Amino acid sequence: MNNNQKVLMKVRGYFDAFIQAERYICSVILIIVTLITFVQVVMRFVFDAPFSWSEEVTLMFLVWFGYLCMAIDIYTDDHAALYFLYNRMSPLLRKGADLFRHGLLVWFFAEMIKYGWMLTKLNLPKPQPATRFSQGWLYAPLIIGGALMLIYSLVNFGSTLLKPRSEYQRESDKPKTVEELTVERGGTV
Repeated sequence: MNNNQKVLMKVRGYFDAFIQAERYICSVILIIVTLITFVQVVMRFVFDAPFSWSEEVTLMFLVWFGYLCMAIDIYTDDHAALYFLYNRMSPLLRKGADLFRHGLLVWFFAEMIKYGWMLTKLNLPKPQPATRFSQGWLYAPLIIGGALMLIYSLVNFGSTLLKPRSEYQRESDKPKTVEELTVERGGTV
């Protein structure tokens, strides 16, 4: 392992701790959304007195939840892939495909931040009807989530760049488990 890989491993260690905190935040958001929705259903169907604000707050939390979860998925590199094609490539082609994919994601998230900023700025002065919260809070996850995904994609790009071709060869030579073959063929574990 060379110095660049050691530095990258140290950086990934810091991000691992941050990702864990992000997972806790997502868990809390999901609990809040579930509670608000449950109370709203009870208030509507049992007491015939629904809250006027619950849908707006739930929507806002779900948008934040979604973008934070996507960022975690980008960091862990666990999103959907065409493994049946990817695993048939040579190690050099696989590394090239990984670099292309991470580079494309970096570009996409930079664009997402740029346009997210424009949308957030446009909607910041507009209040939501029931809560009077700024509509900008619905678009801010494009910026925050986009920034996290951009950073994580850059880390993944660096990891791929520093990953020796021999590791790709080792991955293709090792025997696959039943679970790995299931995922490769489009199934879930």
